[in-house]
Amino acid sequence: MSTSLYGSLGARLTAGPFRLRRRLLATLGWLSVLSAIPACAGPTVEAGRSPSVRASPIDPDELASGARMGPGTEFGPCWHLKAEDPRFGGFSGLVVEPERLLLLSDRGWIWSTDRDRPDDGLVGNRSWRVQALRSAGRRPDAEELTPAVPGRYWVSLEGNHAIAALELDRQRKDLDLEPSPLPEPLASAPPNLGVEALAALPEGAVLAIAEAGREERHHAVLLAREGPRLLTYRSAPGFAPTGAAWSDGWLFVVERRLSPLTGFTTRLTATPVPSAADLTDVIEPAVELLRLSGRGFGYNIEAVAAERNVPYRRIRLWLVSDDNFNPLQETVLIALDWTPQAFARASIRRFSLTSSAGSSASETERR
Repeated sequence: MSTSLYGSLGARLTAGPFRLRRRLLATLGWLSVLSAIPACAGPTVEAGRSPSVRASPIDPDELASGARMGPGTEFGPCWHLKAEDPRFGGFSGLVVEPERLLLLSDRGWIWSTDRDRPDDGLVGNRSWRVQALRSAGRRPDAEELTPAVPGRYWVSLEGNHAIAALELDRQRKDLDLEPSPLPEPLASAPPNLGVEALAALPEGAVLAIAEAGREERHHAVLLAREGPRLLTYRSAPGFAPTGAAWSDGWLFVVERRLSPLTGFTTRLTATPVPSAADLTDVIEPAVELLRLSGRGFGYNIEAVAAERNVPYRRIRLWLVSDDNFNPLQETVLIALDWTPQAFARASIRRFSLTSSAGSSASETERR
């Protein structure tokens, strides 16, 4: 990563196109609904106002009916989020901290609310703070948010393809950004196929993964003090990465698939990555923690956040969906609890069964 990238606090970027609008038109023909969606400029509402967001619990069994769970994975608390404020929606970035929760809208809004305790439930109405990102005098197409150091974050931007350092000052209504362009081939990706997944790794490194690539091979770059290192992320066929997070030696990536027949399908993966130096040239997920198809058109899950220090040696993973400001889609916040030790036990069992089968076959051949 360049010195200017480490020292900067933002990004000047022209807002990119609304990335899913054309896909929805092409696959489902929802012209009458999507034509009513406002342009990326968004509503003219004062950023400092404190709107209320209603969080209604979701029955985990409702989600489990359309889910395939990996070893050691179970649903935690989940909510539908709704607000009358026209700025609410389009969430593509998520950060969960012990004292607050942050949501990044792809229209350039940062939503935040305080948490009273780490297991704080979001039931009922609560007040949120809304701040506007500014790039060259307008709100950018902001796609991902990941923590850097306390009080500072990395934001990925589509259009001119950049990432920016963000200092979140609660006293300010507008947060000005300055760009740090990404290296090729990410810099020349199509406008709406830029970096959707950002993960902050140890020692200040950042992993950026783009939707662009060839089939399931997506362009990625590791940004570190030693300079950028180009990588490839391999998704499942038909899926594309939309969010990433790192915690306790694991890289978590959300992948999304959109089908005209089945709607949205989400895939959440985990890969052991103790440090940036352990990243291979081709990142291939080690385990699928979740595959989810929501009700109706499904949930357009765009972001994942990882929370440490959950009891019983678990990692709590949070997912949020992007409703595209579309009345036919929903904003949901989903918590998952994952026990890495269960994955290790399952892997040992599979290895033992494979070894036993191989030994039996060899014994039969000798006879």
